[in-house]
Amino acid sequence: MTRMDTPLVGMGSITQIQLKNTNPMSYNPDLTTMGMRWTSRDALTVFLIALLLRIVSVAVTTLTSLNTYSQADANGFAQHANRIANTILSGSFPVLNFNDIYDVWGAMLSPFWLLPGPSRIYARLGMALLGAVAVYNVYVIVRYHHSRYAGAIAVLPMLFYPSTLFLHAAVLREAMILFGLTSAARLLLVPGPRLTTGQQVGLATMFLGIATILREDNLPVYVLVLAVAVFLKLEPWRRHEYLTKSAAGISIVVAPAIVVDYGNDVLDRLVYLRRVRARGRTEYLGSVLPDTIPQAFAFSWIGAMYFLFTPFPWMVSHVMDFVVMFEGLTNLVYALGVVSGAQVLARKTFPGTIALVVGVVVGSVLYGLGTVNVGTAVRHRQMILWAIFVLGGIGLAEHIRIRLPERDI
Repeated sequence: MTRMDTPLVGMGSITQIQLKNTNPMSYNPDLTTMGMRWTSRDALTVFLIALLLRIVSVAVTTLTSLNTYSQADANGFAQHANRIANTILSGSFPVLNFNDIYDVWGAMLSPFWLLPGPSRIYARLGMALLGAVAVYNVYVIVRYHHSRYAGAIAVLPMLFYPSTLFLHAAVLREAMILFGLTSAARLLLVPGPRLTTGQQVGLATMFLGIATILREDNLPVYVLVLAVAVFLKLEPWRRHEYLTKSAAGISIVVAPAIVVDYGNDVLDRLVYLRRVRARGRTEYLGSVLPDTIPQAFAFSWIGAMYFLFTPFPWMVSHVMDFVVMFEGLTNLVYALGVVSGAQVLARKTFPGTIALVVGVVVGSVLYGLGTVNVGTAVRHRQMILWAIFVLGGIGLAEHIRIRLPERDI
């Protein structure tokens, strides 16, 4: 069999794992038959597996108290959704405070409470569906730009991480935000079968808008990522060399002042969040308050490492911490494959690759500066990990080959 025909699972003798570096373009799928189809059989299989596992998590969440994510904030969101739905059913129009995320997300959840029956279970199943679509999106992106094999590697953590499954079985914002981000990325990175470029951009903007409404602090990161992608896509230096040089010169002069002014406001907000969140059993580095820009730069890489990979082995104090610890160590493995994966992906879509890298770096640094406990890190890092899985999945596929010898049936 050729490498593309090699199955990932099946019957036969012991699996052979080869560590090697080969030409990544030599086993790309036929873009005319795979890249332009979002609903191929393998992609639908990934979606169904993701959905099934999340439905099981919904059942576990409903029948047991194992899912701690279904408490606290989730209860607050459910109560607001119930109140808004009851107001609508009584014939009145609900008064919402759009500066209160409980009202905003509660309003989005309220249609589930308009239905007869166990509304909260309906809402949990809705979040499970959104989470499964997010997994599907990541698989389609990686499969289009590399291979089915790389796509399978990329989505493994999203399929099986217990924390992700439980988050997508609770009425929290995380599943919707992840759905919005990955849907926008799929629309911008993978040509649609029946959509024009304008339609894809419009839909991607809508999905990013939904993600922004639910976590508006991310808007500057989204704008930066899109600006980088558009700039690299248009390549203005090729057609307007003089204007590009002039703009670059002005930016060099103006950018430091903007960074200092805007950066101080952002840093004040992040330090405030550190003070508020520095509590609980899983708190880490809560006493560190980098309240100046030089201190923030010095601490940025440490904060980002803790945000993406915590809890580290020395932080484990409870049996359940071991599960999340292994998730963090797996994140580290994928992060090690990012450089190689970015190099490969850049040959297919340089603007898209740089945009993903910028999003990962900037997002990790900002969230690292504002996060001081493991629970918050696990919830929030989903917004960034999917991009690491895209790049890292491709990188790992470049170095690890799993081959099952043919067997006559």
